Amino acid sequence: MNQLSQIIAFLRTRTGLIIIVAVLAVLNIGRIAADKYGEYRDNIESKRALLGQYKISTRNIDELRRRVQKLEDIKNRFDAHLFVGASREDVTSAMQIKLQEIIAASGLNPESLRPLNKARKSDDEKYYGEVSIKIRLTGSLENFLKFLSELYRMNYLFTIENFTIKPFKKKDLKIFLELKGFYKVTERK
Repeated sequence: MNQLSQIIAFLRTRTGLIIIVAVLAVLNIGRIAADKYGEYRDNIESKRALLGQYKISTRNIDELRRRVQKLEDIKNRFDAHLFVGASREDVTSAMQIKLQEIIAASGLNPESLRPLNKARKSDDEKYYGEVSIKIRLTGSLENFLKFLSELYRMNYLFTIENFTIKPFKKKDLKIFLELKGFYKVTERK
């Protein structure tokens, strides 16, 4: 117990206080150095993780390029089957002309061929669009089948949304069709 009291007495002296301050300073410097080392180690680990992600990304870049090229090819093939024009009105007019040619070539008599004006202002901003066209025809079943054959044989994308066939005169039919044609606009506003 005597030695403990001597140590306490020594620490209360000026030299003892300097030793205590020095030990505390060394411990504080050690703590700061350990924190800096931990930050440095964390920084290295985050850089390793980024490098690993970069390696994964660059490994797959050739595959991604192939997939992008394949999607571009599909888009180009799809675009080849669309009407193209500067505006919806230009495309609608081209669709009507093409349909009139097919109707005339198949031997049907057109009574009415008109687009449905469902265009909205937002349609002018779209790159792709669709136009619905109502057609009323008269003619034989054989001529109607020729019309359908020509419609699906041509290079443009049309879908038949609705149709009705009614008897008309002796061998003729009255045919009501609603078609949808698809287009892309070359110049957007």
